[in-house]
Amino acid sequence: MTHRRSRRRQGWLVGMLAGLLGLGGCLSPVTMHRAVIEYDKTNSHLEAELLLLNIARSRHFHPIHFTTIASIAATFEFEANTGLSRAFVQSPGADTLSLTMNSRVAEKPTVTIVPIQGEEFTSRILTPFDESKLAFLFQQGVEPAILFRLMAREIDLFGYGESATLRNSPHLKKEYVEFRRRVLHLSSLNLAHSLYVGPIVYKDEVPVFIGREPATGDMMRGLDKILDALDKGHRWIAASDNDPFILTRKVVGRIVITNYDPNKLTNEERRSLNREAQGYSRNAVLVDIRPDKPGGDYPLHGVIVLRGFNAIMRFLALGIAADPEFHVDKDKRTGEIPRSPPWTIAIEETKSRPTDEDAAFAVEYEGLWYSIRKARQEEGVIAPWNQEAFRVLSQLYQMTVTDVSKVPTPAITIAK
Repeated sequence: MTHRRSRRRQGWLVGMLAGLLGLGGCLSPVTMHRAVIEYDKTNSHLEAELLLLNIARSRHFHPIHFTTIASIAATFEFEANTGLSRAFVQSPGADTLSLTMNSRVAEKPTVTIVPIQGEEFTSRILTPFDESKLAFLFQQGVEPAILFRLMAREIDLFGYGESATLRNSPHLKKEYVEFRRRVLHLSSLNLAHSLYVGPIVYKDEVPVFIGREPATGDMMRGLDKILDALDKGHRWIAASDNDPFILTRKVVGRIVITNYDPNKLTNEERRSLNREAQGYSRNAVLVDIRPDKPGGDYPLHGVIVLRGFNAIMRFLALGIAADPEFHVDKDKRTGEIPRSPPWTIAIEETKSRPTDEDAAFAVEYEGLWYSIRKARQEEGVIAPWNQEAFRVLSQLYQMTVTDVSKVPTPAITIAK
């Protein structure tokens, strides 16, 4: 009986030993999973706080400066030790077996920090955004009012009996109020599914006359023109007896903002609209809100001029104290609007640190705290304006920075 009990005890100990030896294999993927998630959370939070920190720097008229984590190399060490001992006592059958077990998990991360600087990055943050970035964010479902209030420097009007410049600057009160009302009108059109933001697409047609006599100069020149056009993406339509060959190709033109579908215009009307849009720089988006279309009782023909990332940061910084935004009522001709807060992004400046329950992000600079207020859950399922606008700001920053791994700048490596 004693011998059988001893064998059961030894089997239990062997099982415990096998489980301990497998402990390292079980801990490894679990630990790495947690580490990757935590590193990602930390990196994302750091980027948001750096954006807020640079707005605070601009608030104090200090230069902005960005730093990013270029790489994280984490080494994980797993150790498991076991010991088995047998103690003999004088009483028969009273010997005992004892098992000692211990394990250790160690993490050794090495973080490389790279300052984002140099001529290329400086040029990117100073250069106004291209119209394609505005169209891309609109197609992702970002509310037009958020996009225009962040990205637009001004609206230039020059059609339907209007000629004016409406700058997105609160200290120019009259211009700013009308700028905000135009933006609210565009946002209302979008809510009513009557706003189009996208490229003008039309067909480019080139007639080619070819002489009917073989080997004539006209025929050879015509054939050369056809071959050249085919190389550029044209398709050709065979001609009848006295008609020319027609070479056609699809052209994706400039971005336009309208209260109608440009695809329903004739090909010549689309070509003419694109020709007008091409007369402006890539940061000027043509707007054509026609009187005979939805929302046309408040028409607009002109361009929305986009600004660069540095100008956006300066605008938000001035809004904290030097040039604060204010509430603007919509025009009576404007329909329903989703949201219209006074500030594009409300950044609070306080002497003490805000609580985690109140602030989504917070940084300290020059003895003051700057924070983005966290929306309350009871405010509804619609994305809170303030946090949504800050998220769009982060996306604009991502569109501005380059791949830091290819930029030859001094790096700081921190090993734990």
